[in-house]
Amino acid sequence: YVGEISPRKLRGFANSTSSFFWSLGKAVGQISGQRELLGSQSLWPMLMASCGLPALVQLVTLPFFPESPPYLLMQKGDQEGCKKAIRQLWGEGQHQAEIDDIMKEKATMKNTKILSVLELVKEPAFRWQLYMIVILTATIQLCGINAV
Repeated sequence: YVGEISPRKLRGFANSTSSFFWSLGKAVGQISGQRELLGSQSLWPMLMASCGLPALVQLVTLPFFPESPPYLLMQKGDQEGCKKAIRQLWGEGQHQAEIDDIMKEKATMKNTKILSVLELVKEPAFRWQLYMIVILTATIQLCGINAV
C-alpha cells in the first residue's frame, strides 16, 4: 500500500523501507526474547502479546486511509476518486502529471503480455532477477529466524 500511494519519485524508497523494517522487527524480536528481557517463563505471555499492539494500530487506522490512486484509476476507472485520494494523501496542488503517469502505466499494461510461471522461468531477460529472488528467499528461510 505504501509503495502504491507514494509519489513516483519516492516509490522505490518506500518499497525498500518495508524490508528494512521487516528486518528491524525480527532483530527487535530476537533481542526482546532474550532471557534477561522478556524471555523468562513469566514474561512470555507479554512478549507474545506485544505482536498485537501493531496489529491493533493497523486495525484501527487503516479504514481511514483512502484507496490507492493507481488502483482507483487503473482497476476501477474512477478518475474523480483518484484525484480525491491524491489530494488527501499528498495535499492540494497540481497533481495532473502523476495522473498522466498512471494513465500511461495503464496504457502500457494493456499492451503487456502476462507471463505464466513456466514462461517466466524460461525467459532469459528475467533469469538473474529470478536467481536473486530465489537465493534471498532461501537464505531467509534457512537462516533459522523462523525457528526462533
